[in-house]
Amino acid sequence: MPVPCPVLVPDVLPAVMPVVPAVPEFLPAVPAAPALPSRVPADLPAEGREALAAALAGPVPGAPRKTGGKPVLPGEDEPLAWDDDEMKRFLGFLRTMSDRRDPRGRRLPLDYLTAVAVAAGAAGDDSPEGAAEWAASAPARVLHRLGAPRDGAGRPRRPDAATFSRVLGDPRHAQQIDDALCAWAAARARDLRPGMRRHLRADGKALRGAARGGHAPMLLSGLWDDGTTAAQLPVNTRKTNEIPVFRDLLKKIPEGDLKDAVISADQMHTQRRHAKDIHAAGAFFIFTIGGNQEKLFDAADALPWRAFAGEAWTVDRGHGRIDVRTIKTLPPTGQILKKWPQVRQVLLVERYSYGTGGELLGAVAVLGITSLPPDQAGAADLLAYLRGHWAIEMHHYVRDVAFGEDGHRAAAAHQAFAAIRNAVAGAFRLLGVPGIAAQLRASRRDPYRLPLQLLGLAELPPSPV
Repeated sequence: MPVPCPVLVPDVLPAVMPVVPAVPEFLPAVPAAPALPSRVPADLPAEGREALAAALAGPVPGAPRKTGGKPVLPGEDEPLAWDDDEMKRFLGFLRTMSDRRDPRGRRLPLDYLTAVAVAAGAAGDDSPEGAAEWAASAPARVLHRLGAPRDGAGRPRRPDAATFSRVLGDPRHAQQIDDALCAWAAARARDLRPGMRRHLRADGKALRGAARGGHAPMLLSGLWDDGTTAAQLPVNTRKTNEIPVFRDLLKKIPEGDLKDAVISADQMHTQRRHAKDIHAAGAFFIFTIGGNQEKLFDAADALPWRAFAGEAWTVDRGHGRIDVRTIKTLPPTGQILKKWPQVRQVLLVERYSYGTGGELLGAVAVLGITSLPPDQAGAADLLAYLRGHWAIEMHHYVRDVAFGEDGHRAAAAHQAFAAIRNAVAGAFRLLGVPGIAAQLRASRRDPYRLPLQLLGLAELPPSPV
């Protein structure tokens, strides 16, 4: 019978292990858990939670920031270098309009009145009265460049407020002005940003200041992602709504511009006819789903959203709050495709808004559909398109606050001057000019030189060395 061998314990190990810290001193300490609100989106990953904690600990939005000093405006004695090519193109678009007035007694051409109104609008004088004041004191050489006819003494003719209101407010001219300025803005966008993938956001806006008898005029605009307006049409809310006008709006945009573009709109425009027309134009749509499409909403809501995690997220701080967004996508079911054959993805977006102290201000979930296939637009892309559409409200804010649109009472010329505000705001954004309201204030300090430079109609003077 074999004799068992004794178990030998190496004498190199101590009998009792010393107590050592959980983390050696030469390694960094374990980071503290991020301070988060009590309610956080379940689909927000660890990176998103850290970004939320950093946003909560960041500087207070709206705090005064140091700037590099006041903008230096061109001196009055400096010669103004005209951009002849851009001026020629600008006036060329305006001269495509047809003046419907009786030729007898017509002293001021329609294109000249529009050019003056646009230049005055860039100086913040975006009303018939403001444009007339701008024209009354503008240098003669500026008015001549804008196409002014001459009087018997060779001086440029200067329009008054009544002329602006009567001619630009004529319904036969208002839509032409809108179309010409949109076409000019689109041409500049193609030159400055060739080959970009375009995103068209459609949204309506009531001009409350021009209401008469309690009825505010309504305009439906298509805004490109570069800030320029593609087209704009009035909505007769006494007889219809935005839905049929949306289809007319698409017809006004050149097919080449719509090709491969992404079009988004409010829930009102989640219509099968809209989806069919957009698909036929070679474009893509992204719509959110509301109560106007109950069956579609129920079918999308029944998808197994809780079975998988979110695919993309964003954390943003600004405007006095912190917004957290997450998104999931799923392929459409047969039930959805039966009525919406163009749909390629269904999406769920959740947004949580927090105050700067971490208090929850609100939470909302939004369902949506898109004709963009997954290989052309992932979840992060779709979330960016939706955020881009919601940014159209900032364009309305610029028109309301920077230009004071809702304070204007010019009911007759409301569409023409709304088109001018769109053109000016688009020109500023297209050139990457920051702080539109600040630029308007600066324009008032130099109302005849700087507006034309900001519009691209005159070359900026060289910076001093």
